[in-house]
Amino acid sequence: MIKKIFSTVILLNLFYACQSQDSKVVLIDKLDKSFKVAQFYEPKLKKTDDLLSSDVKKMDKKAAKKALETAMFAKDTLAFYPSNGRLPSEFYVESTNDWMSRKEKPVKYFGYAYSTVAYDEEKDTLAILNKVAFPSLGMTENNKGEFVYLVATKTSKNKNDVANILSFLKKNCTRVNIEDQSSEKISCWEDTNFYYVLSATDEKKEEILSYDLSGNKISKMVDVTDIRLKIYSKDYVQTMRNEKAYLPDYLPNRKEK
Repeated sequence: MIKKIFSTVILLNLFYACQSQDSKVVLIDKLDKSFKVAQFYEPKLKKTDDLLSSDVKKMDKKAAKKALETAMFAKDTLAFYPSNGRLPSEFYVESTNDWMSRKEKPVKYFGYAYSTVAYDEEKDTLAILNKVAFPSLGMTENNKGEFVYLVATKTSKNKNDVANILSFLKKNCTRVNIEDQSSEKISCWEDTNFYYVLSATDEKKEEILSYDLSGNKISKMVDVTDIRLKIYSKDYVQTMRNEKAYLPDYLPNRKEK
């Protein structure tokens, strides 16, 4: 009986340790350095490849509509490139497919970036933090398969979303003083393993309600907030500093322990 209970406990621990990368949604409050980025995105990339290789013209209307509403993902190879004086650092990391780096020779390869290239703002959820659902999520891993950073974004009509994210950060992190050189509301926080950078920009957005019989759209302007949450591994930040590679100004300029 004791052996059975012990085995059950082990299985439950394994389940909770792996649930984020094995599921369809990243639980940001459970994120740790062991998160397997590739494992999370592989089924999504396969679904995207299958969709892109299918012939939409041969689908019925229902299947075609579903295909067009399906979130799509991409994977890019990242490498170090010389900045050639364009940045205040000797090197920078960029996709090998980027138009600026495409003709350049990489100094060395860094890892892989995974991004959400198509999604439904209202229906899709890829990450959750303190009741806030993010429909778009990008993540990066290094050549060792280690998590280095993520970017979660959403255009929110819920005025409580920013407050809910800040509530989590205030409870679980320490605020870091930074020089805000942008027009966005931006704040930086840290815990033992990560830096959290939250920015929020208020604006008005056209919301299409319907179309009339002549095909003219009926719309209204609504208040929205563009939310961007970035999470950087402190190990990654120190690696970039050691490599003399570019980092955003809002990250603390200090040696990581």
